[in-house]
Amino acid sequence: MSIHMSACGVICSECPAYRAREANDPAERARVAQAWHELFDLSFTADQIPCGGCLGPHEDVFCTSRECAARRCCLARGLASCAECPDRPCPHLERAQSNWDGLESRAESLPVAVFREFFLPYCHARDRVPSEGARP
Repeated sequence: MSIHMSACGVICSECPAYRAREANDPAERARVAQAWHELFDLSFTADQIPCGGCLGPHEDVFCTSRECAARRCCLARGLASCAECPDRPCPHLERAQSNWDGLESRAESLPVAVFREFFLPYCHARDRVPSEGARP
């Protein structure tokens, strides 16, 4: 599988919602929905889980990502990610990345496999797409 990255630096291809779409298995979507409920207190049905990646077609994107301003900006400008954009600092990118701040700290309190699957794809987005300064 090739690596797909979101506008803000999340590794989409390692995200459980992306992987659930790739697997095309209702049981896998249900497992992800249940895990997200337990880990993040999110209430999504198994049918809402599949995602084709942040920069994919609107109907294939996870419901909470469809209105992301960083995503919309990248699509409007024809960019593969915010890393290609010269306009920094950017409030859209900052807002998108702030969703993932602090997730690294959960590594200490979770089993390694759970952290890797449900947290790691979102960690270090600021390293992959810096909000200011040098480009990756």
